[in-house]
Amino acid sequence: MFWLKFCLFLFLILPLHATPIKKCKNPIVRKEWRTLSTPEKRSYISAVKCLLKKPALTTKSDLPGVTNRFEDFLGTHILQTSTVHFVGIFYPWHRLFLHEYEKELQACGYKGAQPYWDWTLDTHSPVTFFNSPIFDIKTGFGGNGDWVPGNVSHPADGMIVTSGGFDIADRTGGGCVPNGPFKGMINNLGPNDAVDYNPHCVRRDFSPSSFNRSSMENVLQGMALPNFGLFDRTTEVTFHGGGHLGVGGIYGTLTDGYSSPGDPIFYLHHANMDRAWWSWQKRDLDSRLNDMSGPLVKQDYDNKVAGNATLDTVMHVGTTVNITAPVRDVMHIQQGILCYTYDELY
Repeated sequence: MFWLKFCLFLFLILPLHATPIKKCKNPIVRKEWRTLSTPEKRSYISAVKCLLKKPALTTKSDLPGVTNRFEDFLGTHILQTSTVHFVGIFYPWHRLFLHEYEKELQACGYKGAQPYWDWTLDTHSPVTFFNSPIFDIKTGFGGNGDWVPGNVSHPADGMIVTSGGFDIADRTGGGCVPNGPFKGMINNLGPNDAVDYNPHCVRRDFSPSSFNRSSMENVLQGMALPNFGLFDRTTEVTFHGGGHLGVGGIYGTLTDGYSSPGDPIFYLHHANMDRAWWSWQKRDLDSRLNDMSGPLVKQDYDNKVAGNATLDTVMHVGTTVNITAPVRDVMHIQQGILCYTYDELY
């Protein structure tokens, strides 16, 4: 009788405490940039320009130099760079960040999903890289900057090195974006971790050899890694680094660890990073929906300072307007707060 009553008790109370997993019914589909129609590409570009004209939601006390909605996202990345890179939440934080950016594009009238840039289609040779549709001057994001001399130890007068402490031998540019819909685009935050008002152009400094880190070979090597800790630590350097360094060189915006979202290509690059993570998750989804690790403190892989990230680690995107979510809420791209898919996976 006791066990019968106990089981009845559990039956009555458990549904009251169980939280059903929300699953989306009509996920939007993220597609590779070159597969979009010309009107779709133009609509996306128009939405980005809309963000550049919208007033910022962040206060000047949080980001003194912020001027528009696009820079709200740039600013939160600047402020959180040291806590969301080379840590366990690198992938989930950027998944949340991209999701919020995607919603803002839609608020600007864009009807589609955030597109991605599959770099593996452009790593075959320098020619395929330079001629990628992503850099098209009419239906892309414009091309390489004009040549600026110098290197890391001896940069050209007035130039700020954004690549860290290493040179890139085959870099080819360094100047402001010279053509396309974002010709002469200005960011007012950055370079590096500066958040005071500092108008400066978006720069590009193409490096084919650096871009080769984003090859299919490196992607497939990442797909074969057995756990999230290894996947996260390895791929942040390989194909993630390739996309940034390949476009940014030593002077470019996309190389800047803090201010890289100042180049609109950032969001297509990180959409493909998210696609890569989802591709890896899908290879053993039941297990990998719970596979989260990696340090809480930057590069603390031996946990000498703190522990590892878990599904309960809380992330936030934004400053004055703050979106907060635990890692578990973004582990599945069609549950909880997320509702999207990809047209194809690795």
